[in-house]
Amino acid sequence: MLALPRPKPTLALALQGGGAHGAFTWGVLDRLLEEDIRLVGVSGASAGAMNATMLVQGWARGGRDGARAELANFWERVSAAGRLGPIRPSVTGRLLGRWNVDHAPGTHLVDWARRWVTPYQTQAADFHPLRGLLAEMVEPELIRRSGLRLFVSATNVRTGALRLFDETEVQVDHLLASACLPHLFRAVRIDGQEYWDGGYLANPPLSPLAEACPGADLMVVAINPFTCATTPEDPAGIAARLNQITFNAALLQEMRCLSALPDAPRLHLIGADEHLQDLGLYSKLMTDWSFLNWLRDAGREAAGRWVEENLGRVGVEGTARSPALA
Repeated sequence: MLALPRPKPTLALALQGGGAHGAFTWGVLDRLLEEDIRLVGVSGASAGAMNATMLVQGWARGGRDGARAELANFWERVSAAGRLGPIRPSVTGRLLGRWNVDHAPGTHLVDWARRWVTPYQTQAADFHPLRGLLAEMVEPELIRRSGLRLFVSATNVRTGALRLFDETEVQVDHLLASACLPHLFRAVRIDGQEYWDGGYLANPPLSPLAEACPGADLMVVAINPFTCATTPEDPAGIAARLNQITFNAALLQEMRCLSALPDAPRLHLIGADEHLQDLGLYSKLMTDWSFLNWLRDAGREAAGRWVEENLGRVGVEGTARSPALA
């Protein structure tokens, strides 16, 4: 009697935000999409929302290969759009792969501006450096007919409530709202309400994705390190670690809550602790192409290791492990 073929691994992907560090997630997705997986849904916050959207509409355009091409095109254009930005690696840093720019001259300028002026004093109401790029790339009709569920998170400024936008709604403003850091950009107005970064409350959204994709294993791609090797003592190190803790808090809480359910989804985790732990806060604003390629390659490496060790356990048991979940 012939054995029945094993079903394809079925995954729903939850993608954390973290600015330019989202290129790590690009690498993770690029590697995962080389495998013969069945993808049913994606969620994201901030850069994770943009990765999720590009994946979904690329999937609609051409399946796994289409998604990989869409993500690559997006990050190439992000780098081009930021080529005149103030935060750049030094020549030595680029050659040696030293990407912590917390003490670079451009960083001091951005830090000063963040402390003493607000976007409401310096920016037009609809300004965002990625608005034009997203307006050219985002195709709502493709997103709607992709066959994949999509959830993008944002934070309502006035109520403090989480707002989720799904594949029937997502357009440019929803992505900008999900990535709106209030010390860098004006709040984004949608339907009379103003929104800040979704990462404050759902980074990324897990429960809605699990509910919308019953039976699927839930893969979290986390780019904010959960752990650090030593307690930071300098101002830049303290700011970076506080940022990591802040943007991981909602994720860790939701992962613990889901794990405690009687019918808990099988959780998997690809994290960036090993690769991004030594990067400072301001590298999240650096879109140098060499840096983004380094992040992509690090993400591919992390995903390749997970595939080798854990892909065969999808549909059988969860594999998410982190000291932060203990």
